[in-house]
Amino acid sequence: MAAASTDPAMRGAQRMSTAASVVAVCAAGSACALIASGSAALSMRAGLGQHASSLWMSALALAAMTSVPLLMARPASRHMTLASAATLIVTMSAMNALPAYLNGMQHGGVVAALMVAVGGALLCYWRRACACTASTRGHPDMQIEATRPVGAAALLALFAGLSSGTLARFQLYALCGSSGAQSCWQIALSLIAVCALACLVDRSRSSNNNSMMITLYIARAALIGALATLDDPALAPLAATFFLLLDCVTIPALATLRGGSQRVLSASCPGIAHHLGMVTGAALATTPYFFNDGFVVLFALSAAANLICAASLATHRRARKTPRRVAQLDHRFHRPAHSSS
Repeated sequence: MAAASTDPAMRGAQRMSTAASVVAVCAAGSACALIASGSAALSMRAGLGQHASSLWMSALALAAMTSVPLLMARPASRHMTLASAATLIVTMSAMNALPAYLNGMQHGGVVAALMVAVGGALLCYWRRACACTASTRGHPDMQIEATRPVGAAALLALFAGLSSGTLARFQLYALCGSSGAQSCWQIALSLIAVCALACLVDRSRSSNNNSMMITLYIARAALIGALATLDDPALAPLAATFFLLLDCVTIPALATLRGGSQRVLSASCPGIAHHLGMVTGAALATTPYFFNDGFVVLFALSAAANLICAASLATHRRARKTPRRVAQLDHRFHRPAHSSS
């Protein structure tokens, strides 16, 4: 009777915790988009040179890739991939679209500064909302199995970043993976595609397998092979868009490959490793040899890196299933026989 009487109270507390998690996710996502786009607009109005603008946009992209998984790890542990991927694609799209729009306004600089200030206030509110969900962090449904160590996830993110960075031949802004301003319908389609892929990743993660991650890496290898074969500069916007979508899903998916108490502290690790890989790949792709005839060699190495990542995930998945299968067979053949009396 006592357990039954306290059950409604527990359900009410869980509903409040869920609502607080949703509010925290919305606050963190809005803060990232506002701060990144506002900072990009301020840098555009400052009249920085092309090189300085590229470095600044690269720094903003690094901040987004690093902070988004870290911010989403606390309030959205069950659907972290979806929340992080949606936030990343919205942030990257806002960084590309809003600065040009605000630059044409009379008081665009004031609006950009207000966006940064509002984003900072939302981050403060995010901390308070996360405190409301701290009591449910120990719930067994909120835990994620630690499937890979931090170093392995960072290496997978580094290879993915290298493959994206080598697309400097086909991208307008190689360092931050942008293809210029997009229309509203393009941004909406990108958001829908990223959310759909992220939902598939979350479902794959809930069933304790990495099938969707393996598919992402194989898709990367196939796209790079197609670009190397066609070698058409007109594919620049399409190539940049596809890999931006894949990057926005890959980084959060890699951040969820680890679980337990280390997840919040190391969720930003794939973002840093991925961006370092992008910078390295872009630097290689823009050298005289690799940017000319040697780009096929660089693309072949990038495709091979993605296939190595897919093979690593597949091997780990098979190795994890084998002990479970052996344990099931051992339990089946050694369980005690039931008494006939």
